[in-house]
Amino acid sequence: MGVREENRERVEAAIRAAAREQIRTVGGGALSMRAIARDVGLVSSAIYRYFPTREALLTALIIESYGSLGDALETVRGEGADRWRDAAVALRGWATERPHEFQLIYGTPIPGYAAPPETIPLAGRVAEPFFAAAGIETADQPDAAGVLAALAELIGLLTLEFGGHFAGVTDPAELYAYAVERQAGELPRELSA
Repeated sequence: MGVREENRERVEAAIRAAAREQIRTVGGGALSMRAIARDVGLVSSAIYRYFPTREALLTALIIESYGSLGDALETVRGEGADRWRDAAVALRGWATERPHEFQLIYGTPIPGYAAPPETIPLAGRVAEPFFAAAGIETADQPDAAGVLAALAELIGLLTLEFGGHFAGVTDPAELYAYAVERQAGELPRELSA
């Protein structure tokens, strides 16, 4: 890799880091290309050489976040209920370490932004260990909807937790663990043993 490419990668990484910090402090809807450029020491027009639009930067961040979550889930092994539990724990672990990335991919939609089709396989990668735990190879199998509904429940619990909706009501970790155990118990008997 030449000096020019290394410099471009360094600047793009700095832009993504500044954008993530901005999302952490003000949310994805308030993401400002001008503020990011200022944070990394670029004139405001220069940022567009790296990311031509705000949407392109958001897409890069989403792809990176899905990749990171997919990598965390890819380490899950085992079978049946144990694999389900381990995948759910890995999901929560990643989300609690990176709550703003979790919110970026699963939280409130960003006004005016629609994720492009290239994010779909990355989102599907998140479901793969849960499908595997349930003995499902493809999303078009009969029980796939049940797996997706259970995964949506886990994501919903994390979304409510990060939104502060359980404060003073219940321990979110205990509630999550309860849901995971219930789900693991609902796997087909031959898989949950």
